[in-house]
Amino acid sequence: MKKKPLNLPSIMLALICSLTSVMVSLNSFAQANVRYITDVLYVPLRAGMSNNSEVVKAALTSGTRLRLIREAQDSSNDTWALVETTDGVQGWIRTQHLINEPTASIKLERVNAQLAKASSSAKEALERQKAHDQLQVEHEDLQQQYQALLDNTESLRQSSAAALDLERENQRIHENNQLLQTRVDVLQAENEQLRNAERYNQWVYGAGLMICGVILSFLLQALGKRKRQSEWR
Repeated sequence: MKKKPLNLPSIMLALICSLTSVMVSLNSFAQANVRYITDVLYVPLRAGMSNNSEVVKAALTSGTRLRLIREAQDSSNDTWALVETTDGVQGWIRTQHLINEPTASIKLERVNAQLAKASSSAKEALERQKAHDQLQVEHEDLQQQYQALLDNTESLRQSSAAALDLERENQRIHENNQLLQTRVDVLQAENEQLRNAERYNQWVYGAGLMICGVILSFLLQALGKRKRQSEWR
């Protein structure tokens, strides 16, 4: 059964729809207790709500994922957030450094990853289509070769049948020749017997004639003697 060829336009449309869904999800991404460091290169995490408080973790880079515990204001009405890092360190950080969604660089990395995946999927689909087309061509070639083999097999079968018929005819002719040869031998034997019988008859006839001649000779001699004796008297 033939396989249906891959529909590349449909595959590309599906990939574009998936990528669009990812972009929409990224744009609408928001979690109530999750915050991210803004595009500031380095932000310290402090033990208290003051720029003079001890730094419990330094150099939080842009895009660092934090869990928001609570927010509070210091004496200067600046808003601070108590957060916890992924390795369990808690501290205070100015809320101005926090946003509700990943930074543009993270989004770009995710989009690039999705694009790379989509490109890889499209490339893989294209390779599969090429492989399918190649297999289709090979399948058609095999079908042609198979049909040629069938034709050759039929030709050989017919040739074999003709050769078998010829062999049978030769066998029949040979048998007829044998029968004719037998008849010729019988006729030759009969002819030889006839020749022998004719020679025998000729010999018998000759012998009979010879005996008759001898007898006739004796009779003639006897008659001759009687005639001479009668004359003398």
